[in-house]
Amino acid sequence: MSYILQLLLILVVILFTAKYAGYFSVRIGQPAVFGKIALGLLLGPTLFDIVNWHIGSFYIFGGLDHAAHEAVAALPFVQQVTHAVEEGQQTGGLVLMNTVHSLAELGVLFLMFMAGLETDLKQMMRVGKVALYAAIGGVVGPFFFGAGAGYGFSLMGLSFNLYESIFIGTILTATSVSISAQTLMELGRLKSKEGTTILGAAVIDDVIGIIVLSVVIALKPPSAGAHGAEGAVGAHAERLLDWIMMGLGDIGWLRIIILILMMVAFFVVGWFAEKWLVRPLVHRFERLPVTEGLLSGVLLVGLLYAWAAEWIGNVAAITGTYLCGVLLARTDMRHEIEEKLHTITYSFFVPIFFVNIGLHANARPIFAPLAHLPSMTRIEWLVLIFTLLIALIAVFTKVWGCQIGAAVGGFNKVESMRVGVGMISRGEVGIIVALVGLNAGVIDSEVFSMMILMVLVTTLVTPLWLKQVFKKDKGETGPDPEEAMA
Repeated sequence: MSYILQLLLILVVILFTAKYAGYFSVRIGQPAVFGKIALGLLLGPTLFDIVNWHIGSFYIFGGLDHAAHEAVAALPFVQQVTHAVEEGQQTGGLVLMNTVHSLAELGVLFLMFMAGLETDLKQMMRVGKVALYAAIGGVVGPFFFGAGAGYGFSLMGLSFNLYESIFIGTILTATSVSISAQTLMELGRLKSKEGTTILGAAVIDDVIGIIVLSVVIALKPPSAGAHGAEGAVGAHAERLLDWIMMGLGDIGWLRIIILILMMVAFFVVGWFAEKWLVRPLVHRFERLPVTEGLLSGVLLVGLLYAWAAEWIGNVAAITGTYLCGVLLARTDMRHEIEEKLHTITYSFFVPIFFVNIGLHANARPIFAPLAHLPSMTRIEWLVLIFTLLIALIAVFTKVWGCQIGAAVGGFNKVESMRVGVGMISRGEVGIIVALVGLNAGVIDSEVFSMMILMVLVTTLVTPLWLKQVFKKDKGETGPDPEEAMA
């Protein structure tokens, strides 16, 4: 079967099953997003492993050696394919899943664009202090408890050094608000005081988290990059900052200063570009005698902001599309943009994004020793216990940290709890931070798998818990059940 036919078939499977997974999730009283993520877990390598479905020697979706792929996951995609060819491995499944992943990345960008369009900027300004305190609490708690857990288990026998433990804490500081944003949209609470605070706190958390990550990487001791092949990757320059540092020499303190300046420059220029770039460009496209000129202009500006956020501002690309959505929400075109973007976002890209989360999670290596429970070694038990513990730490320290911060900022107990729960999910941001550690040779592939499982747990917990904490609050009028399944 040709590559394009494989892609068409897997998209058919994903879209069909995603819609029904969302439908059944709503039928049992849970957010649709929970059903889609759970579906991805079922179809992924943890259980059914869709990419390796085969009839005899014929692999429907190309096939993929997950163990071999994880060993080179931090490499650029072209190098992954080259490595697979050199090792005589199948490449069809690798190329196919990379395409699905790329579509999923577009999905989360569009999702956060929609969240930006839904944001009440005046409300966000009113809760700015609370968002700041919640973000600080959501970074401090997970960082120290995560690092402490890593160091504690290193004393028990796991092969973590102090620096690796600190980096585990750094991974736990991440927050991805995309899951919460979708759930809040379904509940009709995105424009609420708590919903606005969650969105604002997530942006601030992103900035603080990147600064913490940069400081930790800058202070990396020479012995920390010794995890075999993983330590050799990442020499390629992925962002403007990397190119700048290649010319100046990778001096730790200088990199941190330049990084902060570039962050500030992105947000300042991005904000004030509304008047001289965003509005004029979108209006110009709207007036062009072409099909869907307005939507084309909006997509152009949104994708430009996503690129600039990551390549220039050193923050997540979703922060760029969210900022662009906030700016366009202030225009008289807001409702028309929202209506046009809603169709393409929720009919195609967003379902792929949520299913893709589970498709890339592989918990088999961590839980495989349970198959021979009586003969499990002490180290295998420690790995299993640490994996479960780090997931619990990731959930509860984020909730408590943000809850305390929001309470200090003036929210009551219920409101603070909602903010804390909304900040739980690590999503793609947590994966990106973990990949940075893998690239730099700070963590090995086993720790990376633990962090992926942690991301999956926080992603599954968030919509369920959010539904509970908002259960007694009707809020605004939410979407109808059909739209909720989008």
